[in-house]
Amino acid sequence: MKQTGNIEQCLKELGFAVVPTKGTSMWPLLIEGKCRVKIMAAEGKMLKKGDIVLYRRTDGTLVLHRIMKIEEDGFRVCGDHQWKLDEKVQEEQILAVAQGFFINGNYIDEKTWWYRLYKRFWNGNLTIRRCCLAFLRLSGLENKS
Repeated sequence: MKQTGNIEQCLKELGFAVVPTKGTSMWPLLIEGKCRVKIMAAEGKMLKKGDIVLYRRTDGTLVLHRIMKIEEDGFRVCGDHQWKLDEKVQEEQILAVAQGFFINGNYIDEKTWWYRLYKRFWNGNLTIRRCCLAFLRLSGLENKS
């Protein structure tokens, strides 16, 4: 996601933006080409474990991943399709936090019961996630998205 001007302009002027997803790091929830994410400017927001945040890497790339752990000096983030806490992010790198999703045209609020259940199960234990992803790969379901 290299073109960042429009997203940042929307966040600055409107306080929110709706952005398409790209890549597979947030699968199975967010599938490229089928989902859009409603994000709100993160400034002044209290971020918590489980939040999906849009942040800027040092190379300028924008990434949408989930906060898995809050540390004194930043956040550990991970895509839903990953099982390692791969990246540490500082608060000043975070531009926005997800408020909901458009999946196949239907809006899903972050407070929807099934999304809260998904977030609790999928993010509760990375070992369980790793086993589930291995099963999905072996069954071939991962490639049918």
